Amino acid sequence: MEKENQNKKFTIIIPMHNAEEFILAALESVKNQNFENYECIVIDDHSQDKSKELVKKYIASNPNINFKLYETPTEKWGPGTARNIGLNHSIGDYVIFLDADDELNDENSLENISSAIDRNDLVEVLILGFQRKWRDRHDNVLLTTTFKPKEKHTDKHYQIGRNNEGTIWSGCWKKSLFDNNKIRFPENTLWEDLIPKLELFNVAKSDKIKICGYSTHKYNVRPGKSIGTTPTINKLKSMIELHKKCAKLVSEGKIDAQYEKDIKTRVRNSPSLAMWMAGMFLYTELLRNIPEKVDKIKNKFCSKKAKVEDNER
Repeated sequence: MEKENQNKKFTIIIPMHNAEEFILAALESVKNQNFENYECIVIDDHSQDKSKELVKKYIASNPNINFKLYETPTEKWGPGTARNIGLNHSIGDYVIFLDADDELNDENSLENISSAIDRNDLVEVLILGFQRKWRDRHDNVLLTTTFKPKEKHTDKHYQIGRNNEGTIWSGCWKKSLFDNNKIRFPENTLWEDLIPKLELFNVAKSDKIKICGYSTHKYNVRPGKSIGTTPTINKLKSMIELHKKCAKLVSEGKIDAQYEKDIKTRVRNSPSLAMWMAGMFLYTELLRNIPEKVDKIKNKFCSKKAKVEDNER
């Protein structure tokens, strides 16, 4: 494939904590990109496993790629602190966030993002498509669903109000939006990306919010490992507190008054997020607590499928 205009530079920021099972796959998905003008910043949040050592070895064995490793200070601070460190060291024109247990979809992800930016002059926010892969306890893919952004996703009222789809990694953000408006992630907290995401949509120009027609990320949902599949009372309390903070954004001057109604809509819809959390809990418990039944059903299905294939030969 012919290379796109690579004058723009991307920064890919990956916060990492105890991700030794997945981090190398994430790094490989970045390394294999056709688009070459990028830097990849990994921030280790005091992992207790071999994550940091694996990344150090990976960087040492790939001296020709622009990968860097940083650490959060003194103790575990959460992905907010890690992402802020990445932003503070970033020199890219655009920022893309990637979780340590996720991957870029294929070798054309950055090239497709770059093409979408080139087609839409001076993009500030590019809303990305992604694949959500639901996995079982053996990390086998049970189901793949695809999120395709639509024109309604470019509407600021929709994004600040009703939209609950995706997180900070579902967008490509112009770095100047963060720096010029002093937007950073809250530290040492859960659900740290919601308020910065609202602030980014607030300050972005309406005609500079566009969509990318490609799935650029693989978002893996793993029972008991992804944050949404390990619901706790503390997480539910954190979600309630977060929406209380959302309700104050207009009075604090962080969101324009014209979006006050949208913020109120978001706060009113917060119970639906609790229902989502309950659903994720059931998904986790099903795959964690009765794995023998799941395996039995899967094996029975595979056996029948094999018989059908034998008969067709």
